[in-house]
Amino acid sequence: MVRPDVLSLSRFYRTPLGLSAAQVLGDTIARLSDVPAGGTIVGLGFAPPVLARFGDSARTVALMPARQGVCHWPSHAKSRTVLVDTQNWPIADSSADMVILIHALEHAQVPTQLLREAWRVLVPNGQVVVVVPNRRRMWSALDRTPFGYGRPYSKGQLYTLMEDHMLPPDGWTTALMVPPLALPGIGRLLRLGEKPFRLMGKNLGGALIVHARKQVYGALPKGKAVRAGVEAVSGI
Repeated sequence: MVRPDVLSLSRFYRTPLGLSAAQVLGDTIARLSDVPAGGTIVGLGFAPPVLARFGDSARTVALMPARQGVCHWPSHAKSRTVLVDTQNWPIADSSADMVILIHALEHAQVPTQLLREAWRVLVPNGQVVVVVPNRRRMWSALDRTPFGYGRPYSKGQLYTLMEDHMLPPDGWTTALMVPPLALPGIGRLLRLGEKPFRLMGKNLGGALIVHARKQVYGALPKGKAVRAGVEAVSGI
């Protein structure tokens, strides 16, 4: 499966279109978040562009898949990124208030195991936000952005997958309403067009965003977990 590496992801999010996309996605996720002040947020995939939206209001760490590569983040401070096996995160059980999956699930070789790990590290009733390419939208059809790679999802497909792993969705939305066309001023158009285009239909955005909470009923999500020992990240 072809996936963008860390260099192409970093380059995209430094372009006018990428900077605007990060702002729109970060603002959308922040509106969905109810992480307590000083809470812990774990991002998996390529999360720094949206984790930056939370500033110093939360403790953040960005887990980056081994097949993608890792970069230093934030640039002005000690790095809070970790290169990981996506099926075996170095995070302690029940230690994260929120997990954000972005540029992650659509590239996962075993999506079920990735969701199991998200469930494992969340505190009871902890929140997960999953961002994936929205099926049949232009963002998933063009490979000039990171959303043009991997497996896109429909709302129904993602709901079913998450419900099967004790992460029943609370709701959904989309973002990136303006198509990623090669036009002058596309970054500004993306920011300004988000609200007007949304009036035409909630499902028009190129990024599908589903949020859910961890259920704990004395059982485990579907599937058998195979885990190896890994040192947990400390100080987050």
